[in-house]
Amino acid sequence: MQLYHVGITTIDVTPPVGVFLAGYAGRDIPSQDVYHPLRADCIVIDDGDEPLLLVSIEWLGFYDRALEARQRICARTGLNPSHILLSGSHTHCGPVLRREMDIRRHGFIDEDYIDTTLDRLAEAAYQALNQRQPARLRVGIGWCGISSSRRRPDGEGGVAFKPSLDAPHDHRVSVLTVESPDGDLRHVLYSYACHPTSSGAISRIGGDYVAFAGDLLETTYPGVAASFFQGCAGDQKIDARDPVGDGYRKLDITEVQAKGEQLGQAVARVIDSGDLRPIAGALDVSQELVTLTTDTACEQELRVHLAGGGYGAEWARHHLGLIKAGEPAKRTFSFEVQTVRFGFSLAIVALAGEMSVEYALRFNAEPGGAYRDVWTLGYANEMVGYVPVRRQIAEGGYEVIDNNRHLLYTGPFATETEERIAGAVKRALL
Repeated sequence: MQLYHVGITTIDVTPPVGVFLAGYAGRDIPSQDVYHPLRADCIVIDDGDEPLLLVSIEWLGFYDRALEARQRICARTGLNPSHILLSGSHTHCGPVLRREMDIRRHGFIDEDYIDTTLDRLAEAAYQALNQRQPARLRVGIGWCGISSSRRRPDGEGGVAFKPSLDAPHDHRVSVLTVESPDGDLRHVLYSYACHPTSSGAISRIGGDYVAFAGDLLETTYPGVAASFFQGCAGDQKIDARDPVGDGYRKLDITEVQAKGEQLGQAVARVIDSGDLRPIAGALDVSQELVTLTTDTACEQELRVHLAGGGYGAEWARHHLGLIKAGEPAKRTFSFEVQTVRFGFSLAIVALAGEMSVEYALRFNAEPGGAYRDVWTLGYANEMVGYVPVRRQIAEGGYEVIDNNRHLLYTGPFATETEERIAGAVKRALL
């Protein structure tokens, strides 16, 4: 079995109580306490050539901190920035960090905490780089049914923000084990596609179901670090149905823990199954920046929303102001497609947005059919927001237009967005 070299360092990144929490526009009070510490993992892997660094952190994501994070890591380690993959779990009970949006919402970001954490991530990466040991890698797939689509077809060509197993969803659990040359388990990397928002907009710091999945795994396998990587969860959510309103209900922390432990148990079943497949082949990393565009609303549409109040009116005022000033609104975005390949054993596709689950379903089949296993991650690197597939754009809904208005974008992403991203993935994997 081929041997790689792997090192991992885990650090606590829990912010001080009192910071504002990211992810809910309407949550306007600071954090009150901590129900679970937040963590970050730095994993370095090499095949004797240029190392790869995977960073998993219980934040909303890196967003506009991605460039700075890579720069600090590179300065400390000498790693190639294109070989650094930054991944956020997307917990909505972690610190605010987006310079423009979170300042606009809350008026304050704890820059000292962000600055210190980025330095500590760089140091953790350095330690992982220098603690590499020979290791064999194996990969497997399991099943966990805690999630569902949150885009229920409404029968009229649109969608309702309600649980649905009729809309596309993905219950696969992807598992990668890092073992000693003799087969002793050292680390576990795993991925699942589900929004970590099951508690709702509480004012408590924590990692949602992800944190408890890790707890179960690290209790089950003492001395083993378990690192989570969020999948294409843009339209996926814990399937907690409200029997009264037919929508979602908020879970208390005990229930959140139970959901996380279900995921942890699913990962453990894969580890214990004996069906893990060995990874072999050269480690290769690629990076491509794809230009995405958003559609532009006409002045008449903006004025309709101006009368509606709320974030729609804020969006309309912003763009009407730009029109009046003769300033063109930004409508092009640089979108990173990063891939990691271990021969034809495993391909990891990391996408810089809150991706619809249909991206993962597509890339697992085409062009991922050439690989025995394909992981498609969302929430990677410098995220641009929600990125729907072409089919969803006509349906509208939060993931297509509402969040883009929160972000003050000109409109939804253009219909060719999916094919532009798919083209970059195809070029990397074929």
